[in-house]
Amino acid sequence: MGIYDRDYVNRDRGIGSPGEPAGPRLIARLPGWSVNTWLIVINIAVHILAITVFASRTPNPLDGAFYEFGALTVEDAFQRLEVWRLLTFQFLHSPHSLTHLLFNMFGLWIFGPMVEQFLGRKRYLAFYLVCGLFGGLLFIILTLLGSVMQAPGLLPAAYTQPLVGASAGVFGVIVACAYISPKSEIMLLFPPIPMKMRTFAYGYVAIALISLLMGAQNAGGEAAHIGGALAGFIFIRKSHLLTDFFDVFGDSRQPRRGGKKKSRGSVYGNYKNAPGPHPDEIDKILQKVSQKGLASLSEKEKKTLAEASKHDP
Repeated sequence: MGIYDRDYVNRDRGIGSPGEPAGPRLIARLPGWSVNTWLIVINIAVHILAITVFASRTPNPLDGAFYEFGALTVEDAFQRLEVWRLLTFQFLHSPHSLTHLLFNMFGLWIFGPMVEQFLGRKRYLAFYLVCGLFGGLLFIILTLLGSVMQAPGLLPAAYTQPLVGASAGVFGVIVACAYISPKSEIMLLFPPIPMKMRTFAYGYVAIALISLLMGAQNAGGEAAHIGGALAGFIFIRKSHLLTDFFDVFGDSRQPRRGGKKKSRGSVYGNYKNAPGPHPDEIDKILQKVSQKGLASLSEKEKKTLAEASKHDP
């Protein structure tokens, strides 16, 4: 992925991004929303459809068509190999409580833009889905282990217990924010006190871990939270691993129309031989963003990133 795919460069490519007006390559991105906005809209739309048009005709809301097809259970995903559920469960929320959806979407709305700006559109989507997938995998692993032994943190062997929700992805996003801008201050809602991003993120994860070890009522959900947080911790530091996530739809190493083949050895592809700012200069600016946030960039540095985007391979 070249610098053009990052959301530092163009404010039309994400929420609050600095840079030049949108170029012609963005015309097809209708209606111009960020990936984070699309995720919020899709989650809300799916929930509305799940509890209305496709609602259950039985007393159990989880018997509805969307939950039957998309909720994650060990029986379905592991024993029946219905692996798509590792993705679909991330877009379903409890039909019993609207707060499940609202809190997750609020978390995405607050923290998602920072991570999307840091990673770029495609890698942010891959990052979010991978965090959710890891959350589902840890839920399955701890349930399977709970069927053969007893230990703190292991889940009861309830193979038909469903898991739904975007919480694993949201936890990954929050942990990513702690890496991108650890010293940023956020204001808690309850109680309304300021807190460093890093303290908030890791404190939030610690609460989930303690709840899991103590066998809380929502232990399955806490397992997913921890799985998502672990994935977020890893992949925000090794985001190059996300580059080929969508290669199921084609080989990203193949030449674009009228372009040259990308090199796997560099995040910039053939950027080193291209005109524009030197990649070492770009690396320094991106490192500054990682440590101090986007607001720390000078006008000159913003212009350098914008110039780099014009020569994106």
